[in-house]
Amino acid sequence: MIEIKDILNLLGKELKDNIEQAGRFREFIELEKWPTTQIRKWLDECITSSTGAHDPYNRAFQDLVVSLGRRFGFEIQYGRYAGKSGEENYDGIWKKENGDTIILEVKTSTWPIGSVGQLGDYIDRLSKKEETKNIFGLYVIGKGDVQPLIEQILGSKYKDSMRLILYKDLLEILSLKEELEPVIGERSAVEKIQNLLLPIESIDIGNIVRLILEIATTKSTAAEVQVEEKELEESKEEDEPWTKAELLLYLKDATPYQRMLLGALVQVDKEPITSKTVTFLMNEIAKRRPSEGIDKKITGRAIAGARAGLKMRRKPLGKEDIIESWWSQAERDYVYRIKDDYKQIVSNWVKEEKLWIKEEIG
Repeated sequence: MIEIKDILNLLGKELKDNIEQAGRFREFIELEKWPTTQIRKWLDECITSSTGAHDPYNRAFQDLVVSLGRRFGFEIQYGRYAGKSGEENYDGIWKKENGDTIILEVKTSTWPIGSVGQLGDYIDRLSKKEETKNIFGLYVIGKGDVQPLIEQILGSKYKDSMRLILYKDLLEILSLKEELEPVIGERSAVEKIQNLLLPIESIDIGNIVRLILEIATTKSTAAEVQVEEKELEESKEEDEPWTKAELLLYLKDATPYQRMLLGALVQVDKEPITSKTVTFLMNEIAKRRPSEGIDKKITGRAIAGARAGLKMRRKPLGKEDIIESWWSQAERDYVYRIKDDYKQIVSNWVKEEKLWIKEEIG
């Protein structure tokens, strides 16, 4: 496993403002191939190894946190490692497409942290420069007692525009986004998670309730599909069969993960297909069709997520599931197949959507 120590050694064991090594480090950690588990290990290593505000592990931690913004769907901007008079000295910026902005203050520890007025000053300056009120501050903390910092924020004029979060909780939010993506699509998942990270208007608590319910409903639907599979087959429901026109209209709104799943299920010679083979084929389609926008490794969890998303859309229509699944003792795995009545329609749709890769992979 690659460690931050190894990366820093290759870069001369230091990170400084305006040097080539810092740019190379940032490009490296931004690579999409790094899974969340790897980022988590790097952040943990930085917290364990950091000895002070100016050591390379502290600065690596800062850049790693800023880089997470890309995974949350923000445009990111790295800040400075060391403050300089006359410069904008924030640690980083996350910006939404609509201009809403989060200014980051990243600390491996709560000690020492001075007045929250420093981050507040960054908010005020950028608000004047950008001519917008939707600029917020976020402390991302590695370790330590955060209560004194919370009390500072609550007692300041920035209590409505400043928040804090421990880096481990930030990673949990990233994991939540990754769970939601196969179910509701990347764009919708990004929107919900960004709403969690940006301060929510607190007078109308209905805003908070609705956001929580949306996420809870999505997660429970995905969990429901997993439970159904573990019970060997989905419950017998008296749902109506699809007409060809209805099914094609339904397929039209499939998310990228759902498209990968359907594409995988119709491109095999032998049925049913194991979950291991499904994920392999989903990854092959994603790799060969970059226009689909999936540039990270697809895991088995994506099957349940994609099926949950398909179910969420078909249930209000009163239509039957087009996918069958059960536990195979012979394969020691869950197996899947498109129902015979719909396989040809789905196969033709996959070809028309240019998701057919069977001949490409042999």
